[in-house]
Amino acid sequence: MAKQRSSPVPVPRDTKVTIKDQQITIQGPLGTLKMATGSRVTMEQKDQMLVVKNRDNSKTAASQQGTTRSLIINMIKGVTKGFEKQLVIQGTGYRAQMAGSGLQLFLGYAQPVNISLPKEIKCELKVIKSADKGDLTYITLSGIDKQLVGDVAAVIRKTRSPDPYKHKGVRYGKEVLRKKVGKRAVVQG
Repeated sequence: MAKQRSSPVPVPRDTKVTIKDQQITIQGPLGTLKMATGSRVTMEQKDQMLVVKNRDNSKTAASQQGTTRSLIINMIKGVTKGFEKQLVIQGTGYRAQMAGSGLQLFLGYAQPVNISLPKEIKCELKVIKSADKGDLTYITLSGIDKQLVGDVAAVIRKTRSPDPYKHKGVRYGKEVLRKKVGKRAVVQG
């Protein structure tokens, strides 16, 4: 990955890039994202390619160059395709529902947990009934900002992390959990 930091980033035809001072703005079909870059890098656009260069040959400049390039790639992908994160709520009586502009989670606590969602994030809920796992509630978060989608998903998962014994709680859609064996099974075995 370190060798790719100086390679150019392709910009799709339907995306507009504006560079002003140390600020980059990317407009696409799904929206607009802005980012302030570090002081040790410069950006220039040639045709449909965007090049990130470092001002000096220090390690800090090299790391800022690679990070800036990765963030620009994520911004371009966000305004053209968008990002999506899926969470699964598993457990008897555990469920979720939309409440105004936020999300209300019923996770076995005395009171429901209310999470306010930013206006840039779209949330969809889907309940699937299964015989062996009970009702599974799927929460799909989508948006153009990769970091914001990931942060909201992490906040929701943190409300009730999955239990290693019964797998009750909130987990990511593709997260693989290792099920622990209880004490009773270990003593009997």
